[in-house]
Amino acid sequence: MNMPGSLSIGKDRVRWSKAISDGYVSVVVVGVLAGITVAFARTPIHVPGHKAIWWMAPILATRLVTRTGAGASLGAFVTAITALSLGGRIAGGIAMMPLVILAGVVLDAGVQIVQRHPFAHWQQVLFFAMAGAAGNLICFVKRLFDPMGAFFSAGNFKDMLTAAGSHAIFGFLAGLLGAAAGFALLRFHHR
Repeated sequence: MNMPGSLSIGKDRVRWSKAISDGYVSVVVVGVLAGITVAFARTPIHVPGHKAIWWMAPILATRLVTRTGAGASLGAFVTAITALSLGGRIAGGIAMMPLVILAGVVLDAGVQIVQRHPFAHWQQVLFFAMAGAAGNLICFVKRLFDPMGAFFSAGNFKDMLTAAGSHAIFGFLAGLLGAAAGFALLRFHHR
């Protein structure tokens, strides 16, 4: 029985620890590296949405390994800030950067859903791939309203659908790669 004013040690949770701090530092470092990659890496394919592989996959993998609550959101923010400050372009520019962060929020929500439900391993990977597709489609929507980005009209609806499909495919692949890398790193770590 606790008396008013007495110290209670029952049900005290550690809200912050060195492991959590280290996890967020890792997310920030990976976000900076992903931002540098987005700003300077040039690929032979110039297809809409392909940069998700450079930033979304490593951010998701880091989020899974570090188990940081808002790791993907923070990682997306750091990636966007880094890429934009280096003159790179990530899904449309600074005016619509909050939607890149929203893509990170979608990844964080996907991880939280998987952690709460007992999915089979292959279902988890598929779920993360779908979360990646949804996140990259958010970045596609961002490009629609960016004054410096691609402009679509009703006259070129086919081009808009092709670009949206490309974003969905690359987001799916980024989620798939991020989940596979994250699970592989977790398995390697626990050996």
